[in-house]
Amino acid sequence: MTSPPPRPRTVLFIVTSFWALGELAIATEFAQRMAGTGFRPLFLVPPNHRRVVAEAGIDHQVMIPGGGKLNRIQLHDIAHVHRPALVVLADFMNFDFCDRHYGLHRSDLAVFDCPIGTFDDFSWGRPGAWLDTYGFKAKYEVDITLEGLSFRLRPCPLNNPCEDAAADVHPYPLLEDLTDIPRTARTAVRRELGLPDGRPLVLVAGASWQQQHVAYPRVTGFVRAWQAELERLLSGLLEHADIVAVGPSIIFPDGAPDGFHQLGQLDPARFRELSQAVDLHLSNNIISVSLHRLALGGIPSVTLVNSVAKQNGRLLAVPGLPEPTEAARRAVSDVDYLYPCRMFPVGWHHFLRSLLDGNPFGELVPQLEIFDRDATLATVVGMLGDGPDRDRQAQARESYLETLRKLPEVGTILRQVAGA
Repeated sequence: MTSPPPRPRTVLFIVTSFWALGELAIATEFAQRMAGTGFRPLFLVPPNHRRVVAEAGIDHQVMIPGGGKLNRIQLHDIAHVHRPALVVLADFMNFDFCDRHYGLHRSDLAVFDCPIGTFDDFSWGRPGAWLDTYGFKAKYEVDITLEGLSFRLRPCPLNNPCEDAAADVHPYPLLEDLTDIPRTARTAVRRELGLPDGRPLVLVAGASWQQQHVAYPRVTGFVRAWQAELERLLSGLLEHADIVAVGPSIIFPDGAPDGFHQLGQLDPARFRELSQAVDLHLSNNIISVSLHRLALGGIPSVTLVNSVAKQNGRLLAVPGLPEPTEAARRAVSDVDYLYPCRMFPVGWHHFLRSLLDGNPFGELVPQLEIFDRDATLATVVGMLGDGPDRDRQAQARESYLETLRKLPEVGTILRQVAGA
């Protein structure tokens, strides 16, 4: 009589951020690829993530907001009942700041007798990669540490897949499905969503966290200038294409022009449907998981950045930044405070520079200056249809996908980290 196969060992994923959907997406992508590996995922999530995790088919438990004692009891219960082989923090930085929401600290993880690690989305600890947040060095950076964590799961593409990794660092492809996004349902999807089918369709997307700058009144002028310039850019683009916006409505507050379609927040399945119908993705956040998904899936994508710095109304010369064009100078002439930005509106221009230097992902997703509107519009329009710009991006994608295919699979990484 043959014995039954061993029961899969549990990997506990702890998600503490209730607003950052990107970290949740990274964790669920990883977990869904664990079938057949000898491991099974168990998620511990905030209440508002319950539906997303359930729809992903992942077993989960829910934390109690403000219930520090109850949440610690829950950790003890998971350790006793499930005996995790590994614990993965979806975002170690958010975990380190979650005590005010869930009453948990790093010391509470001592209940687990197994390796504890994290997703390392940004290759933390890079020499000289200080956090430039809203134009200044983040004070909380001194509180960020990977000490005490025994492994890092490093998703690519934002991390450089070509770099040699240390023994405790495990690069892997962020997305499992690297095939082309199907376009066979393009007409049907557009009809279902009430979108026209006779013109190119451009996607823009936003997130709720991008409106949290209100705690920093100094940056209000920059945010307004960016949004005004984005409206002008999109107005020019509407002469060549229709535009569909996903997420909170932050542009055209006085009424959308013809050809601009605001769909609001979409669940992941609905967003995947929409991706089949778009011709180009215009992002303002280079770390966006949606941007990575679309670019790697064959949807031409660009991201808007700002390299102009001003303080008290005066332009600043910042080492490593290009000299602003005359068009950009005119566009920001009445703005007192500007800071370099790759992740609107937080900034992170300097922090992400060394992450992108030498990373071929930068060739796949061009970074275009938001305040150099005419040049940016010309590039975007040139990518709406077949031509040399699209050909270059398609070649960059094929080269990048080949690099990602050489990275280890999820099962290989889990067995290595767990010592199996």
